[in-house]
Amino acid sequence: MLSLLGAALVTAGTGAIGFGAAAQLGRRVGELRAMVTALELMERELSFRLTPIPELLDELSRRTPLPARPLFARCLGGLDRLGEESLGQIWTAAVEESLPDLRGEDRAILAELGQVLGRFDGDGQGQAVGQARLRLSHQLEGAERERDSHGRLYGALGVTAGAFFVILLL
Repeated sequence: MLSLLGAALVTAGTGAIGFGAAAQLGRRVGELRAMVTALELMERELSFRLTPIPELLDELSRRTPLPARPLFARCLGGLDRLGEESLGQIWTAAVEESLPDLRGEDRAILAELGQVLGRFDGDGQGQAVGQARLRLSHQLEGAERERDSHGRLYGALGVTAGAFFVILLL
């Protein structure tokens, strides 16, 4: 009886690892989708209204989809450190803290954007945001393809690996 319980736990554990990997792919897609939406709004605000950065961050922290909202709230909260840190540093730290499921290339795109924010005129910032949005849109397409093709595979591999270990142990 104890060996059956152990077998069930091993299978459940490896299955959970596989399904966790699949869920991480889905969270990345959600974070990228939210950032693309947020950058669309940011681009419009900078291009048409020339919204100052503090006001822009406040508005984005209220109006963007939830996975992206904490990023803008953290940036807004970090503005009191301007002078000690640059806006780019505050932005990059907020990306790291707020969007944990993004990959290195996703973070690099956002880090490049952070180096432009607050340093150039509204048109230059708007163009940089538009370029970052376009690059993140391409990342989003790739992440959706990866989620669709690998997501179920990871879950199935986790359960299969568990069953394999159970067979070996029994």
